[in-house]
Amino acid sequence: MPRKQNAVSIMDVASRAQVSTATVSRVLNGKGNVDPALAAAVRQAVRETGYTPNITGRALRRQVSDVWAAIVPDIENPFFTAVVAALESVAISNGYSLMLFNTNERLDQERRYVEAVVSQRMAGVVLAVSSERDSDISPITSAGIPLVLIDRRLRGYLGDAVFVDNLTAGRQAAKHLIAQGFTDIACIAGPEDVSTTEDRLSGLREELEAAGIGLRPEWVRRSNLRFEGGEIALRSLVSNDPVPKAVYVTNGPITAGAFRAAQQLEIEIPATLGIVGTDDDQWTRMVAPAVTVIAQPTARIGKLAGECLVARSNDPIGAGQQITLAPSLLARDSS
Repeated sequence: MPRKQNAVSIMDVASRAQVSTATVSRVLNGKGNVDPALAAAVRQAVRETGYTPNITGRALRRQVSDVWAAIVPDIENPFFTAVVAALESVAISNGYSLMLFNTNERLDQERRYVEAVVSQRMAGVVLAVSSERDSDISPITSAGIPLVLIDRRLRGYLGDAVFVDNLTAGRQAAKHLIAQGFTDIACIAGPEDVSTTEDRLSGLREELEAAGIGLRPEWVRRSNLRFEGGEIALRSLVSNDPVPKAVYVTNGPITAGAFRAAQQLEIEIPATLGIVGTDDDQWTRMVAPAVTVIAQPTARIGKLAGECLVARSNDPIGAGQQITLAPSLLARDSS
């Protein structure tokens, strides 16, 4: 029988890089206490030798997997897709794989996935909660699994998180619409227990009140966070008497639904109704008129969340850091 070729081992990598096997292990495990030049030499040696870590064996030795979990409420929302893509890049560069869980905004599914994370001893979790009030992360924290929240606040949580300043997002929308001459301004918001859309509504209301305009209660519509919710809400708004002259929509899929409803109703945008939406999704630049949006730094959210997980893995007992990023208004033809 022909002699079977020996598999490349961690010792082969260490020999090629002229470092110890311990140094190779630290680099492959994403530990930050390795000289950058040595870490680069190890990665080069891995590429040259074609070394593939034994993920299962390594996980058994550490009693923890080499997998991160991303638990999000709506993977069809391009915002979460973009965040997860950036997070995955950080995971791979640090020797982890990424498993995606989609809760569909349901607490029962979220609980099931949280239990799966704990039972499989995953190495870290990035989570956008379904409810600011009712989501339960205690199984993750009790198990000592590194956790980073993104996008949505959770009541009482003081650990690692990456958020966007959504109060400022609402204020930006109000300031822009006022500057464009709009005064009769409405808002389509999400459920009250989703902090992102609630903060955006609050920011809009505060800025309108500061300008002496105010936000009529009958011009606020609550929607689910789906395309069809935006359609229903916009149709309801324009059936009002009086009809608002502009609307701020506080979520990406809701924005798409509201814009679609306006088109179907043959509403002239912005002559009859100005629109400011949320998230710089590709479609907002392709339609006519192009949609003014409050953009979120999606790639930066995912990157920072991943870096927080790496840092927490290296320092399990350090103080949590909550990072707040700035949104930006992209003015286009819809307003």
